[in-house]
This record gives sequence, structure tokens and C-alpha cells, in this order.
Amino acid sequence: MTGRLDGKIAIITGASTGIGSATVRLFVAEGAKVVAADIKDPGDMLQAAVADNAGSLVFRTLDVRSEEAWADALGACVETFGQPNVLINNAGIGSSGKPVHEESLDAMRANFEVNTVGMFLGMKTVIPGMMEMGGGAIVNVASVWGWTGIKNNVAYQTAKGAAVMLSKNAAVTYAPNNIRVNCVLPGYIDTPMSRTVTPEEAQMLMDFTPLGRRAEPEEVAPMFVFLASDEAGFVAAGNYFVDGGMSAL
Repeated sequence: MTGRLDGKIAIITGASTGIGSATVRLFVAEGAKVVAADIKDPGDMLQAAVADNAGSLVFRTLDVRSEEAWADALGACVETFGQPNVLINNAGIGSSGKPVHEESLDAMRANFEVNTVGMFLGMKTVIPGMMEMGGGAIVNVASVWGWTGIKNNVAYQTAKGAAVMLSKNAAVTYAPNNIRVNCVLPGYIDTPMSRTVTPEEAQMLMDFTPLGRRAEPEEVAPMFVFLASDEAGFVAAGNYFVDGGMSAL
């Protein structure tokens, strides 16, 4: 039985938990070879997946803010599986939720370094190899809050908005090289990051979601499979909301 991602070699960041972990596990189930990367140790589900999929899944520590660390991750991928033809830039951090006049410069810089610069470095690292191979697929993870306005939370929202435009720029730049770049914008998803909100904030987020609930990470992962697969061969420069309808409000 063939999988939708047979022949794909992927680097997936932010892989230890949440959306990243769910995506790694689905990619492997669909036939991909995967380097799962994160600055954190792998969570229980990812550890189990690595143990159960020797030969098709490895974990590597990666600080996406470091160009040298990205080079090491690429080298590990090439040595283990070959040149990656898929990159999922999923690593990200949240912020304090503060407005402009209360937010710190350090918090703004931290959000941009992980949520935007980390994404830039990932693409900068893998694109030359994709160009040599004649193509590839890159999926960047932004957020519905990088598209739709909300009060406060300036560091996160601004960095994720920049990630949307970074994705669009790369998409139109490298489309002639058959490198398809797309952006996924999740809404309220049950991840370790989202569990840090207060009960009042959680209710507000669900009130903002027409479907009236938060999603499981496994409900987001299939979007990455589609965008990385050959089924999406004519899909480029798109913004794909997995947000329960939040972006429509």
C-alpha cells in the first residue's frame, strides 16, 4: 500500500508536541522520511513514534534561531535520508499578550527571532538544495492572529503577520523553480502553548470560533500532508486557515 507522501523527505520543526508532533506522525504514516526537530526534548507521543519507526523517523535538536544549527539539521537529514524536498516551518512561541505601550523590546525580539527569523533561516537553508533537485514544498505556520486584528498580543500578532508576508514573498520568488511555498494559519488548537491561557481567555477564543470549540492537533496535520503531497502540485502562495471559521469574523 502506497502513502500520499511516498518519496518525500521532510524536516519538520516544533516537532516535540502539539501540531508538530501530530504532523510528524501523520507524515510517517503516509510514507515520508522525516527529521523531527525541536529545541525541546521530544514528548511522549513523538518518542513512541521514533521508537516505532526506525529507518523513517529521527529526532534532532534544533534551535531555529541559529543558522549553524539549521546547517547541522540539514546535514543530518542528507546523511540519514537524503536531500529534503519538504520543509514544515512549524516552530513558534507565544507572547505576553500585552499592547504596544506595555510590551518589552526583548519580547518583541524573541517573537520575531523564533516566529519569523527562524522561518527565514529554515527556507534559506533548504531552498538551494530544492533548486538543485528541481523543486520542493515548503509550508510555513503562521496564525489566524497574523491575519485578523485583535487587541493586545502585539509581539505574537506582528511576528505572525510578518510570517504571512515572508511566505508570500518566497512563494512568488521560487515558483519558477517549482518550489511551492504555502502558509497555514491555525486558530485555537489544543497545544501546550494554548493551554497557558486563562479560563476566561479560553472562553473568549471559543466565542471567536464559529465552530464553538478548539481543535485537536490531529485536525491540523492533514492540511500539511495535502500541501506537501503531489496532489497539491498547482497549489502555491496560498494562505490556508484551519481555524473553525474564526477568520471570517
